[in-house]
Amino acid sequence: MYTIPIRYCKVVPLLPALVIFGLMAILTGIVSCKTSEKAYVIGFINPNPGEKEGAQGFLRHMQKLGYIEGKNVTYIKNETNDLKRIEEALKTMLAKKVDLIFAMTTPATKMAAQYTQGAGIPVVAVLYNAIGTGVVGSLTKPGGNLTGVQLRGSTPKALEWLSAIAPGSKHIFVPVCFDTGAAKQSLTELEQSAATAGFKLTIAEVKTVDDLRATMTSIPKDIDAVFLVHSWLVGANINIVLDKAKERKFPTISAGHVNYDDGLLLSYGPLDDRIGSQAARLTHTILHGTSPAELPMETSEFSFGINLKTAQSIGLEIPNDILQQAAFISR
Repeated sequence: MYTIPIRYCKVVPLLPALVIFGLMAILTGIVSCKTSEKAYVIGFINPNPGEKEGAQGFLRHMQKLGYIEGKNVTYIKNETNDLKRIEEALKTMLAKKVDLIFAMTTPATKMAAQYTQGAGIPVVAVLYNAIGTGVVGSLTKPGGNLTGVQLRGSTPKALEWLSAIAPGSKHIFVPVCFDTGAAKQSLTELEQSAATAGFKLTIAEVKTVDDLRATMTSIPKDIDAVFLVHSWLVGANINIVLDKAKERKFPTISAGHVNYDDGLLLSYGPLDDRIGSQAARLTHTILHGTSPAELPMETSEFSFGINLKTAQSIGLEIPNDILQQAAFISR
């Protein structure tokens, strides 16, 4: 008879082993996710680099949403108003198969839409009037590969605030340089809104800074307010306008582009940072799988701002009930 030796084995409890195995799998998955995080390439077209409107706000808010330049996003930037260079930049963007193109202004938007047609590259645009310029046929259903933010719509309310703050203002002076499509579009909106509200307009076209200086020196005597439309030259030299307005003691207003914090008495319109925030949010949504055709074209958010220093400089007292309605007050 043989005795079979019995070997004793150490038994490892099953549950702890499974827990350890599971943790290793989770950690491996986390490392895998981090290393496989998608790096995006975005085309960035801003024909007016000297202006802050929208473009810099877009970059700031993209970073807030987790898109860190040089880490998980690369921008191919074109910051010139030379249409040939914009065209060359768009060709480069298409060749590199960018994930999305961000475009400022109507001309840049139209070019981006033309070059990306059929290429499957989405476009997020910031422009003054998406419908009136034919960029999209519908705000709610833009279709195609383009959506974004349009800036128009605040002029009628801006004139209402002028009437509330300075009810004696009836004749408005408008210096304008037609250096962008938005200049003509915003002037047209002002003309229509002023006619409805009973304001008289005197429009003075300028082409240079010297023109602007001479124009502000020779303002007609019966002018009692100045309205600034979307004109880059005028906005960039706003101090010329403000100095003469203070000298003549009349209010300065706008419906965007330049604002109360630039020294105007009041503004009612889009603010740069909010425009950028809207465009960045749309971009984030598209990069995560939503088709731009499914995203309505947004109208920029409008804010009412008052500059009390400017009011004091022209001897104007703002009623408390109006101050309470302002979203922003510069003291």
